[in-house]
Amino acid sequence: MINGQQPISARVARSLFFCGCAMFALGTAALAQSSRPGWGATPYHDGLGTGVTFRVWAPNATSVTVPGTFNGWNTAAAPLAKEVTNSVWNSVWSADVASATNGSQYKFFMNGSLWKQDPRARLVQYSGSGGNSLVYDPAFFNWGGDNFTNPPLNDLFVYEMHVGTFFTNTPFSKFVSATNQLDYLKSLGVSAVELLPIAEFPGDNSWGYNLAQPYAVENIGYGGPDGLKIFVKACHARGLAVLLDVVHNHYGPSDLEMWNFDGFAGNNALGGGGIYFYQSNTNLEITPWGSRPNFNSQPVCNYVQDNFTMWLSECHVDGFRWDTPNTMMHGNDGTYIPAADSLIYAINTMIHTNAGKISIAEDVYNYDGFDSAWDTSFPGYFTPVLAAVSDSSRDMGVVANAVQNNIRYGGTAGSGRVAFLESHDVVGDLNSGVRLVTAIDSATPNSYRARKLSTLGAVVSLTAPGVPMIFQGQEMLENQQFSSTRRVDWTKTNTYSGIVQLYRDLIGARRNLKGYTPGLEGDQCSILQQDNTSKLVAFHRWKSSAPSQDAVVIANFNTNAWGIYSLPFPSAGTWYVHFNSDSTRYGSDYGNYGSTVVTAAGSPASATIAIGPYSTLILSQTPDAPPQLTLTQSNGLVNISWPATYSGWVLDSTLSLTGAWTQVPAAQYQSSAGSLSISVPVSSADSSFYRLRKP
Repeated sequence: MINGQQPISARVARSLFFCGCAMFALGTAALAQSSRPGWGATPYHDGLGTGVTFRVWAPNATSVTVPGTFNGWNTAAAPLAKEVTNSVWNSVWSADVASATNGSQYKFFMNGSLWKQDPRARLVQYSGSGGNSLVYDPAFFNWGGDNFTNPPLNDLFVYEMHVGTFFTNTPFSKFVSATNQLDYLKSLGVSAVELLPIAEFPGDNSWGYNLAQPYAVENIGYGGPDGLKIFVKACHARGLAVLLDVVHNHYGPSDLEMWNFDGFAGNNALGGGGIYFYQSNTNLEITPWGSRPNFNSQPVCNYVQDNFTMWLSECHVDGFRWDTPNTMMHGNDGTYIPAADSLIYAINTMIHTNAGKISIAEDVYNYDGFDSAWDTSFPGYFTPVLAAVSDSSRDMGVVANAVQNNIRYGGTAGSGRVAFLESHDVVGDLNSGVRLVTAIDSATPNSYRARKLSTLGAVVSLTAPGVPMIFQGQEMLENQQFSSTRRVDWTKTNTYSGIVQLYRDLIGARRNLKGYTPGLEGDQCSILQQDNTSKLVAFHRWKSSAPSQDAVVIANFNTNAWGIYSLPFPSAGTWYVHFNSDSTRYGSDYGNYGSTVVTAAGSPASATIAIGPYSTLILSQTPDAPPQLTLTQSNGLVNISWPATYSGWVLDSTLSLTGAWTQVPAAQYQSSAGSLSISVPVSSADSSFYRLRKP
């Protein structure tokens, strides 16, 4: 959500696509109401024929027809019938039109004078009165091979992105162009992308929160529903979930074809609105961003819930981020809207009937079935510690509190919160946002200090309890505000390749991709050290179900390195450093300073560590060494297996120890009972050597 109304780009004048033919009398007998299912325009192919079922809710209309390219835009050729059950009209009009086909352009024509786009159209030429709806058959897209399963919540790592700026060239479909960068995201290690809203909006550039057609995927700007589906399928092929930012707290504020939809305006303070919006209560009618849907109307609630169903079933998205559902449930004066509350709960229940699907709220915590909620207070709370001019101003109590507790909602932090330092709201131009590195050093945002402190903050925020999230460009040291008209500067992945590598290694550690740090995916956290004199914080992460799988994160917020620093450890024994943000891999001017192996002793255990300036260490008791391969023979095959905790490693083979090694394709890997394996004939195993390798 943005603070204040989003500016609307002026639409370049376009020629109208519907025919300017003379209006025909509406005396033609209506077609029979349809017995086929589907709202809007639903193509049918059955034993009785082919065509399109048109169905629309229009309780105040006196007549409804469907002019289109299939009937020469004849306003009388395709009249809809009132749907009647037990002699009672249900305010719905429908008919089967045999001449309409997939791709046909159409509009609803009501009351002998009113032209409207279909509020449930999957595809429109563009939003606003000048464009037409298009019949779109979702069954035509080939989803073959799309068998994706969402990561569990503790393995969810979100990359928030705006498809309108993520593309690499200037194609017809920005969705399709964006697929060119999915291998980059896969190599970065994230497990999900979160798309800013993609529903049809006015103009070709927008953040997406001023949606005009909730069911239609932005066509001219992004590439329509097929573009989205190509993008989703490509993400799934790379192991990436797709979360969709959805907006139902308001619609508009402009180009709303559903405004005064069936000719009924009503009498709200905005000058109308009609059947989709509240009437006669200013606190319910208006939000800071547009008109609030009338959640006290069951057809409107059905409209909202069916929208979620469409994204799941037709577009295969894996979950949602809800734009301020609190605004759905409360009027401007705080008036509680029970119907909206019930609707949200019903939709989340429906979402979770789809195994593994995810529902995240912007501003509703531990309520109505949401899996998690953005800790929107986290950036504003933690960033000032990083941006402080002097080390003496950095408060380690703030850091420790941000690690352990949900800043916005209170209570102990866990997967119920999404933790982040950058988001579209935090760094966007419409909010006068500031990038993290710019907040730290506005004059030289790529300075040693900016690089060090921004990544220090990233390590702490992304390894603390919660669902971690970064915003596009954060991992490549982006210093410019996010804008819907400014493309991602992909050259920065080369300019700041060391920082990209740091994020890659950090994400790998957070997700335990190399099998060294399972504790970082755990549900438990405790503060080991909070030293406001030396400016150091250390915390312990582990799983309740596996308390021995510990991880320790140490963060030095001081410009001075510490060569001998004593702090508590969870247990005695050897601790291995798997991540050191002072590594010269991440910056040629870094010191590569800090411990590599630490021995803790005593009861309670403690150890002495070394750590570089503005640096972090991540440690565990799992050594940085490949596991042993296990070979078993059965039925002429040799099974070569290794622990699944090393899923980030790859298996190589060679015919000679002095020859070249060849990576065994991951498609040959089998997964069973906590292990990965391949099976090869005994003859092949006898003549080959195998090794596990950290990529």
